[in-house]
Amino acid sequence: MSLPPHLAERVEPGAPAPRAEGEFVIYWMRVAMRAEENPALEVALAAARALKKPVFVYQGLTARHRYASDRLHTFILEGAREVQRALEARGVGAVFHLERGAPPGRGRRGALVTLAQRAALVVTDFMPTRPMLGWDEALAKVVPLWRVDASCVAPVWLLEQRFERAKDFAAQAHALQVVRATRALPPEKAPPRFLPELPFAPVDLAHDDLAALVASCEVDHTVAPVHHTPGGGAAGLGRWRRFHDAGLADYHLARADPLREGTARISAYLHFGMLSPFLVARECLAQRTDGAERFLDELLTWRELAWNFCRMHGDVEADLFGALPGWARATLTVHERDRRPALPSWEQLARAQTGEPLWDACQRALLAHGALHGALRMTWGKAVLQWTRTAGEALPLLLELNNRYALDGRDPSSVAGVLWCAGSMDRPINPEVPVLGAVRPRPLAEQALRLDVGEYARRARRTARRTTLTVAVVGGGVAGLACARAVSDAGHAVTVFDAGGGRVATRRESVPGRPGDQPAEHGGVRTASHERDARFDHGAQYFTVRDERFARWVRAWWHERVVAEWKPRLMTFGERARPERPVEEDVARLVAVPGMGALVERLAQDLDVRRGVRVAALSRAGGRWRLKDPQGEALGEFDAAVVATPAPIAAELVDPASYALASRVREARLAPCLAVLVELPQPLDLELDAAFVNVGPLSWLARESSKPERPPAERWVLHASAEWSERHAGDAPEAVSATLLDAFFATTGASPVEPELTAVHVWRHALVTKPLGEPCLFDAALRLAVCGDWCLDGRVEAAFLSGSAAAGRINALPAAEEPPAPSRDPAQMKLI
Repeated sequence: MSLPPHLAERVEPGAPAPRAEGEFVIYWMRVAMRAEENPALEVALAAARALKKPVFVYQGLTARHRYASDRLHTFILEGAREVQRALEARGVGAVFHLERGAPPGRGRRGALVTLAQRAALVVTDFMPTRPMLGWDEALAKVVPLWRVDASCVAPVWLLEQRFERAKDFAAQAHALQVVRATRALPPEKAPPRFLPELPFAPVDLAHDDLAALVASCEVDHTVAPVHHTPGGGAAGLGRWRRFHDAGLADYHLARADPLREGTARISAYLHFGMLSPFLVARECLAQRTDGAERFLDELLTWRELAWNFCRMHGDVEADLFGALPGWARATLTVHERDRRPALPSWEQLARAQTGEPLWDACQRALLAHGALHGALRMTWGKAVLQWTRTAGEALPLLLELNNRYALDGRDPSSVAGVLWCAGSMDRPINPEVPVLGAVRPRPLAEQALRLDVGEYARRARRTARRTTLTVAVVGGGVAGLACARAVSDAGHAVTVFDAGGGRVATRRESVPGRPGDQPAEHGGVRTASHERDARFDHGAQYFTVRDERFARWVRAWWHERVVAEWKPRLMTFGERARPERPVEEDVARLVAVPGMGALVERLAQDLDVRRGVRVAALSRAGGRWRLKDPQGEALGEFDAAVVATPAPIAAELVDPASYALASRVREARLAPCLAVLVELPQPLDLELDAAFVNVGPLSWLARESSKPERPPAERWVLHASAEWSERHAGDAPEAVSATLLDAFFATTGASPVEPELTAVHVWRHALVTKPLGEPCLFDAALRLAVCGDWCLDGRVEAAFLSGSAAAGRINALPAAEEPPAPSRDPAQMKLI
């Protein structure tokens, strides 16, 4: 089958022949999200006409993409809504499949494979990075797949050699690029509009609430949308035209200053193909100024060199270090033993908490605004190279940070930029420097001398909206703090009100000293009359990790030594009150150190948390929330509110404002738990450290000293069952402790010992017996979110994910005075 020459050169050489028996042609639109000047679309239309078959456009968005987040989902859905309207105007049928969180094999790719098995041909736009490469390989096994370069002005297939230097690439590519930039891409005639029977229910982008669609997906809700950079070709074209008219001529003078509005900031639109690179190149070529020449060098030479680099290296992300030139690998390897500062944890890096003002300001710009000024990218990246043990560790970490937060991440330019930090497309320096060896350094201190770091940091801290929200979070447990962190990271002003913390807590009790006690670690002398502290994890005993959205933070806390693995000798006691079997589950039980409360303390870092303050009433007046304490004293007014308390308390707080929301909260069911804390005078001779108990009043028992970094004292935590706790919640503490302690000795078979300490804690809303079944509740009109572990399944991870989901709903709120798709950039972001 022949195509017009201007389209044929865009198709990957060696493309397979279509299947004659196929029903239709599919254009799988991915990174060319436009209906005009789109070679991939035109190839699909031309192929369908030649095959005399119908054609339609398929777009999908998976929740299982490694970097799937509110930021990327929002940007893509905004662009998809616009391109569907444009396709409709051309008479081309289009569907969008949104995967909320299906198990492997049954999501977007599964649906596409089902459709592809009926197709004569699938056409897609080429992207030489993950995960596109893997998806292409899988699909090509079941259907003829044509990959079309719709992103480079000169098709990547025309330059069949690997270039290491920009000047060598430009020498061969420039003439090819100019010819193709200056000639129009004629549109193919579309056949009658067609849509097949679908194996999924497509979303209605024209009418659905995009924020609600994003919230329904199991993605990373801690990465907020960038409101000043909405998705879509209109926004991209508007941004380009403003820069073209006011900034392009002076680009060569202003581009290197992060405090000037000197760059176009269109890379995200180019990455997703919402803005045509042909149009940008054509209009640059027409201007003929020094600024336009320099911009063309970035657009045509450096950008398309990155595409050539990734395409010729194959799956370069599988071995980033191996993609470096030989001299760079050698010098970095030689200098691996050089002394260097300790590497901050992933969280400290991601949330700009390294303590290096310039680096943190750069990361803050990525975190809140999804972009990092090009003049600072090398400084940002080379600093991480000097903190990590090896370049092999640094490069994936840099790519992870860039791809997760940058709107233009996951692009060949992202890969090339990260590798450039380590010497790619560069030459060695002499003399060598510590750590980097012959790789060109870019010290933070030197860059800081050329920039007003304080001013840059101030701009980076601004929200991506036109106005900053003031947000009250009621509840200082894991859910409330997870929400507060993500909302604060988006640039909003957050205040957390915490009446007493959640169940991830450590309780301190005073125990009378014993004769012969050794001096305390702080140097004081203890006598029998002195008291000492006894600490107990009286609520959550440990936590587990199942979801990668939580796991990445837990790995950071492990790095910071905030959490450690607990490996107890764990038993189960059944109906005969004897150990039935050791529990050997393939799961890591994690605890915070030196007590579970340390996890809450870590979550609360850098937040405004008002401890010991109980919110008794929420009311709404004048479009704002008013909070009061039990005495009726005002606690402040806020634009939005999040209630992160146990469900019964949450229902009481939100009921006056929204009976419907309170009714939904009341669908969850929670049960109490009575906890007894015991210190014994000597260790018990037991071959267990913890046990699940299915007999009598107990449900759980654990030896505190078996947990990492706990003192050796013989302390036990005993939890009563939900049924027994429900019946005895009003009993005297002495009666509760006596009954549960007797049950402890009887169950374990240990000889009774008179305890040195007993204490009772009543968890009135401890156990989730009926979860709500959704991550959080939200009322956009009221700007009110409700979250907690009871929304999902009662685990610590569930609390974190629920709080993150609530943050996603708050961060998606547009400012009251701004339109959904602003026609111009907000003033505060002009220089970022």
